[in-house]
Amino acid sequence: MKAITELSSQDNHPRLIPIFKQNERRLLSIFMSMLELVPELRGKFFERCGYGSGKTCQYTSFMEPEYKSSNLPDVRPDGLVHCKRGAMVWTAFIEAKSDKGAIRTEQMQDYTNLASMLDVDTVISISNEFAKEPVELPYHLPVPKRKKRHVVHFAWAELRTFISLFLDETRTCSDIERALISQCLQFFWEKESGILTYDAMPQDWSKFVESAGTALGFSTRTQGVTEIVHGWQQERRDLNAKILFETQQSIEIRHGAGPRADQEQRLKYDRKDLAENYKLTTAYMFKSSKARLRILADLRSCKISAALEILPPGNKKAKACVTWISKSLEHSNLGDAKISFDWKGRGPDVTLTVSDLNNHIDHVCEGQKDAPKKIRLIREVQNVRRFKSRTKFIEDLESLSLGIIRDSIECGLV
Repeated sequence: MKAITELSSQDNHPRLIPIFKQNERRLLSIFMSMLELVPELRGKFFERCGYGSGKTCQYTSFMEPEYKSSNLPDVRPDGLVHCKRGAMVWTAFIEAKSDKGAIRTEQMQDYTNLASMLDVDTVISISNEFAKEPVELPYHLPVPKRKKRHVVHFAWAELRTFISLFLDETRTCSDIERALISQCLQFFWEKESGILTYDAMPQDWSKFVESAGTALGFSTRTQGVTEIVHGWQQERRDLNAKILFETQQSIEIRHGAGPRADQEQRLKYDRKDLAENYKLTTAYMFKSSKARLRILADLRSCKISAALEILPPGNKKAKACVTWISKSLEHSNLGDAKISFDWKGRGPDVTLTVSDLNNHIDHVCEGQKDAPKKIRLIREVQNVRRFKSRTKFIEDLESLSLGIIRDSIECGLV
């Protein structure tokens, strides 16, 4: 309870309509107000922070808590939450940044020290920096500091998506709670909110693209490779959040290093793939439909490709399956895309444009009885000048990926 009893004032609570001038304070105040006013949302969020009784606890929260004891360091987190259920108490500090503000290691060290002195269980950081998992921090925090207190991190864009999915999936919130969340989400999607997404590859991106096209190339030891990979990992997670918002269904990133690989193993895998194959890859698995989106950026050809793998219906044979996908795509915006059928056995894949499919159904399934193992919808973009641009590369990548997802949703394939 020291985190509460030592407060110099207990009147500074979050406001749904804040008066703070700074973006990060307004943003955090609205978010913390939602947690207070919608217990079910609060419970889901605190589960991700490691606390399981957020929905049913006695709850209070404070903005910019200050402490009166001279024995405590003169530091002030942006927020404090306090949960009590029976005899059990859980508390957390929150440090938030918005726009291009980055969480600083020195600040987090100060807050973990203060948390230890006041028996605060968890320190939560929120910014526009992405982390694959809450426990994988986008800033450095020495191991001894992390052992003192539980530390987790969230990106604002990911929290925005988390709230959107909550609103879509929950059936137990009241009409007032749903309206409140909807209004807050509208603000979170405004540019003025301070929520940013990843929009530019690292500074040396164009240099690496040019090197990939030469005989000399580059290796895992080339200075800047790690920064390029970190940038790609940021974009991979940001795109994950945007696909979540677009589809409103659960997806997960599938990494070539395997589902159990930690951050260091994923980094090593990506560095090797970039240095040896001059490629950046990612894949997203849609849990409900089992569809899979694979994205490839080839630095040598300056080409970006997005391939959506669709599992065919299990109750159809070869021709019925091809006819089904042809009818599904008949009036879609995917006419310019390629469609590839991966047949069972050793026979070659059959690839043609979607616009040609309807006139070649018999050719596509010739000699086949069973449904294909997979059907792939493929779109590509190749523009050397835009590919070399740090920002245009991201624009084209996201336009291509989200475009094929939107068009596939309209056809009922995702």
